[in-house]
Amino acid sequence: MNLLIFLPLLLATATATTVLAQPEPDTSQWPDGRPGADFNVVDAKGLKQGRWIRVYPNGKLYYSGSFENSRPVGHFTFFRETGKVLSEVRHQADSDIAKAVLYREDGTESHRGHYLTVQVDGEWTQWKDGEWTALDRRDRVRVVEHYTRDTLDGPTTTFHPNGTLLEEGTYAMGLKNGVWKAFDREGRPRGVEHWRNGQRNGPAQVMQDGGAMLSEGQFALDLPVGEWTTYNPDGKVRSLITYEGGRVVTESPQNGEFSSDYPSGRPEWVGRYAHGRLDGPFTSWHDAGEWTMVPAEAGGGSGIPPGMVGPGRRPGAKPDAPMRRELRNQPMKEVGEYTAGVKDGTWRYFDEQGNTIRTERWSLGRLESTDE
Repeated sequence: MNLLIFLPLLLATATATTVLAQPEPDTSQWPDGRPGADFNVVDAKGLKQGRWIRVYPNGKLYYSGSFENSRPVGHFTFFRETGKVLSEVRHQADSDIAKAVLYREDGTESHRGHYLTVQVDGEWTQWKDGEWTALDRRDRVRVVEHYTRDTLDGPTTTFHPNGTLLEEGTYAMGLKNGVWKAFDREGRPRGVEHWRNGQRNGPAQVMQDGGAMLSEGQFALDLPVGEWTTYNPDGKVRSLITYEGGRVVTESPQNGEFSSDYPSGRPEWVGRYAHGRLDGPFTSWHDAGEWTMVPAEAGGGSGIPPGMVGPGRRPGAKPDAPMRRELRNQPMKEVGEYTAGVKDGTWRYFDEQGNTIRTERWSLGRLESTDE
């Protein structure tokens, strides 16, 4: 944000008058004398010289500072319309650098850094340059970043409220480049990405709580490509996923519980995998059943916008109560168990009315008997 705004539009706004009655202006920090004679002076060339002020339409002071040949010099103070200080900018003598401090409405310091005083199209303005620091209301450093001519350029670090590192990386003229790392409040890694010209390119890792690996793979032009590996909390490989152009082409379950849905959104099956093969209870359902709307429970919901009505609304529920979609009466299709990728034990099969149509008994992939 450029705090030294010397553009004609804002100057016109700050000095505009109105036919409506205005509050009495706060002149406590105005310079003595007459405007145009003792302050707000321009020379024969129309260049600003000496002490200048600008005010809001209600007469409150907007800024106070000094100029030499229309270039800001010395100490500038900017105010909110409430009269509280917005920022202070101190221009260093014989230098293009100015130190700046920005304040919140409550008076606490929010940012500090440096401006570079430059001339653009004949007008003096100021760009962020060098290191800038953001602080919270308890004066704790939360962000440290670097600028070159008002553009992020160089290392950037952010911090948790407890002071531990949250994220670190580098910008090159406004674009992320190189390795970016993220951490949890205890300093354990949460992610590593490689960036080039503002896009993720190269290896990437995402960690679970505690620092264990959650997923890892490659990005190209900001899209996941090739084979990605996901992990369970115990560290075992959960699945192998192949991407092409950012889209999943294949997924090979390895360990843990998995499920699949029909295009209708109804569940198709749920089962457990071990070492890349089905191993444990398995259940599938017919693509049938009724979707209905029910009041959402605390912490529940399925993305249905609050207030949506439906045939499942509970009598007496408030008209604006949050609702969620629920599937009812979906008939089971089959249920049984797998052992090392083959059917094992008793399997039961059902029609869409829920009636048992047959029962099979398997022994490690070999059908032993069938009851119709």
